[in-house]
Amino acid sequence: MMPQDDLLAGSIALVADIGGTNARFALTSQGLLHSDSVQGLRCDDFDNLDHAVNHYLGQQQVQVEYACMAFACPVSGSRIDMTNNHWTFAKAQMQDTLRLKSFKVINDFTAQALAVPAMSTDTLMPVGPGEAVAGATKLIIGPGTGLGVAGLTKVGEHWLPLPGEGGHAAFAPVTALDMDILAILQRQGYVSWESVLCGSGLERLFTAHSELAGQELRLKNHEITTRALEGEPLCQQTLAHFCHLLGRAASNAALTTGAQGGVYIAGGIIPRFPEFFAQSGFRAAFEVNDKMTEYLAAIPTCLILHDNPGLIGACAALTNPLIK
Repeated sequence: MMPQDDLLAGSIALVADIGGTNARFALTSQGLLHSDSVQGLRCDDFDNLDHAVNHYLGQQQVQVEYACMAFACPVSGSRIDMTNNHWTFAKAQMQDTLRLKSFKVINDFTAQALAVPAMSTDTLMPVGPGEAVAGATKLIIGPGTGLGVAGLTKVGEHWLPLPGEGGHAAFAPVTALDMDILAILQRQGYVSWESVLCGSGLERLFTAHSELAGQELRLKNHEITTRALEGEPLCQQTLAHFCHLLGRAASNAALTTGAQGGVYIAGGIIPRFPEFFAQSGFRAAFEVNDKMTEYLAAIPTCLILHDNPGLIGACAALTNPLIK
C-alpha cells in the first residue's frame, strides 16, 4: 500500500473544523492550507454534514477525494453524533455519500494539538521564560466551550496526539480564595477544572466572586471579559483569578505529562485578551511548586494566536500515518 502522502501528492483535499455552532472548511494541497479557501458555515443552516460539504465544494468549484475533519464531540465509534447541533451520521456511509477515497475523522482537540508543530512562530505569543527541549512531549490546554487537554509526543518522524479528559480532573484549591470559591461551587456537586476554566466556568467563577463580595451578580462570559478590560474591579478580579487557575491547571498537566517540549494555550477564550493574560498571574502560578520550580521554570508557555488552528491540525493529520 502506498503511503498516504504519496497518494495525496498533487491532490487538493478538504479539511474541516466543526463545532456546535459553526463549521469551518478549507482546501489543502502539498501539506499547506489554502488560506483564501477558508469559509465558515452555520451548522443550523444545513440538514447534515454532506449538505454543508456539497455547498462549500460547489462554491469552490472543486471535487475532492480525500478529507480530514475535526469534530467537537467523541469520535471513537462508528457514528458521529454532534454534542451541540443536530448533525449525525455513520462514518462509512458519509464517506460513500461524499465519494471519498479517504475520510479521516478526528477530535477537535486532536486537531488543536497537531497544529502546534505546524504553526509558524509569529502565531505563537510567548508568556514567560523557558526553552523547549527538541522532540520532547508538548502539552496543549485550552479553555473554550469546555476545557481541552492533550499531549503531543514524537514517534519517529511524526507527532502522535495523546488525547484525554484532563478538563474533568478534580479542581485543586491552594489559596484561601480558592477554598472559598470551591465551597460555593460544591453546592452544585463535583467541581472539576472545567467547572472554572471554560466559558460557563468563567461565569460560575464570577458569580462566586460576586457572592463573596456580598452581591448577587450574573454576567455572560463575554461581558465579564469586556468589563474586565474596561477596568470594572469585580470582573478584573475574576478574570485575573481565571488566568491564575489556568496557570495551575497547566502546571499540573505539564508535570503529569513531562511536557518539556512546551505548553501551548489554545481555545477561544484567552485570545480575546492576550495582553491582560500576559500580564496576569498565569506564569507565576505555573511555576509555583514545592520541589519542581526549576523544572517548571524551564518549560516555555505560549498562547496560540492563529485564526484557524483546527484547520491547520486537520491538514497535518491528513498525511500523518499515526492518525487513522
